[in-house]
Amino acid sequence: MESKIIKGNSPTEIQLALDNSLRSGFKPTLAIITLSETENAEDLRTQFDQHSIKIFGITAPQKFTGHGIDEHNIVVMLLDMNPDYFRIVLKEYHDSSAYEAGLKTGKIGKETFTNPGFIISPIDFRMSGDEVIKGLTESAGKEVPIMGGVAGNPKDFSGILFNNSSKTYAGILALIIDRDKVMMNGLAVSGWKPVGTSKKITKSKGAWVYSIDDQPAVNVIKRFLGEEIITDEKQGDGLLPSDLGYPLQFERASGNAIMKPVIFWNTADQSIMVGSEVKEGESFRFSLPPDFDAIDIVVGSTQIIKEKSMPEIDALLIFSCIGRLGTFGPMISSEIEGLSETWKKPMLGFFSLGEFGKLDDGPSEFHGTTVSWVALKEK
Repeated sequence: MESKIIKGNSPTEIQLALDNSLRSGFKPTLAIITLSETENAEDLRTQFDQHSIKIFGITAPQKFTGHGIDEHNIVVMLLDMNPDYFRIVLKEYHDSSAYEAGLKTGKIGKETFTNPGFIISPIDFRMSGDEVIKGLTESAGKEVPIMGGVAGNPKDFSGILFNNSSKTYAGILALIIDRDKVMMNGLAVSGWKPVGTSKKITKSKGAWVYSIDDQPAVNVIKRFLGEEIITDEKQGDGLLPSDLGYPLQFERASGNAIMKPVIFWNTADQSIMVGSEVKEGESFRFSLPPDFDAIDIVVGSTQIIKEKSMPEIDALLIFSCIGRLGTFGPMISSEIEGLSETWKKPMLGFFSLGEFGKLDDGPSEFHGTTVSWVALKEK
């Protein structure tokens, strides 16, 4: 399987780049499209559909390739994967739930392939990533690999998902891979180091945490992160900065922690909202500010897989939390370059609003402040 990256600031520029690729003899069957301006989606759908190229299209204002962060409005990865080896499914939430959309997507995957793998991108921040995972694994199997990232503009969580036939502002887009024909491997890695003693969630509902160690959640967070994280007490609630840099590390039996950033605060009831569902009785630790060690851990995860099971790949997809961009600043270039250098194959990534992947050999989960990467190799 061959893969190529094309880019442009308009559908016209993308058409020229696509024409050049086709004239060279390259015959792509799949286009993974990341775009900043949603109004370009319709023109892109027409262009790729004319060449019978299947579309996995998402909104992603902050994109990157193996050459670093890319300022183009549209960046596309083209692949000539055998069309029998993949399927693209777009499920809208409508009046249903994220769980039901995941359930239906997983069912299609299992009916299509005996051994499916899922690369997904939901949109609509109000919907639970945990519920998407729950639906997918219930219908497709607990051990099925699910990699990906939440699409959308981090400023207001707006955006679209689209394929050849439809688009949605609230739903889930899935690239379903036949793993009997295409190797699919990857991990969700953070690199943040824990600090302090374990703390227990003593009252919660969904993603909202009301008390920690029987103390008001906002007070506990402020005591560790500082009074200044709540910028306006009179406002009563608000969005915490995406580059806060101190995700909560929820402990797992394997020893690998799942990262969940604090997103909202509400001083009226002294609660906080974290990046995904939290259960009463769960324990977490705070995080130290990241340094180059965090980058080394992420890049090292790809090098380990290369040595153990995938010496060669055809393409690499990266879903990196938007919080990493704000926290690392210019240092994020080192992480991007390191990931690209492992296999030196075409790479496409974007900064996401939540990530999906496996921490280890356990089940896929929904994360924050992580890098979820997936390498593809046609057998």
